[in-house]
Amino acid sequence: MKFLGRSLLVMTTALLWTALGVAQSNGTQYDQYGNNVSPTADRDPSGSNLFQTVDPQFMKEAEEDSMAKIHLAYLALQNSQNEQVKAYARQILSAYSKAQSGLFDMANQQFVVLPNTIDEKNLTTFDALSQLRGAEFDKAYMKAMLSGDEMTTSMYKQQAKKGDDWASHTLPTLENNLKEAQRVALEVGVGSKAKSQEQRTAGAGASTSTASQKP
Repeated sequence: MKFLGRSLLVMTTALLWTALGVAQSNGTQYDQYGNNVSPTADRDPSGSNLFQTVDPQFMKEAEEDSMAKIHLAYLALQNSQNEQVKAYARQILSAYSKAQSGLFDMANQQFVVLPNTIDEKNLTTFDALSQLRGAEFDKAYMKAMLSGDEMTTSMYKQQAKKGDDWASHTLPTLENNLKEAQRVALEVGVGSKAKSQEQRTAGAGASTSTASQKP
């Protein structure tokens, strides 16, 4: 059953990704879930991209990240019962749908073939989260998204430092996603335990230091 679920997920992603490419050629852009993402501030009146990236590997990694985040966000809308978690998932869908639109535009212009399936690591995460519901899902999902948003933000920061205009333009949205993930994670009980552990570790360190100073 687990293998079948994965196979269907991969097939669906590939088919919808192909549909996106066809839609783009007709002038209308959709993400792999059918959301219309045609209008964007990243285009000038002539329809050309204002932002460019010259790193094909970065584009591929960014697309893999976008696909994973979108799949997990839709899963959150299905499995979560927490309105804050759902609102965060909708924010992710909006941000990454637009990011995908820009990526596809640039890939088409530069003849870069983007991935059309989710990578094994993110498939494993999807499998694990798909078995959870309610509060249990919320904690696991937000923990995964905290880690994912931190890695994504770091990746875009590194690319922006190389002079990538598109990465620089997208980075503020990703930083906002990370801040929201941190806030919602605390609301569902993720982060507080780690913070308490840090405080205990810091306290133990201080006690040890004090003890070592005694004659």
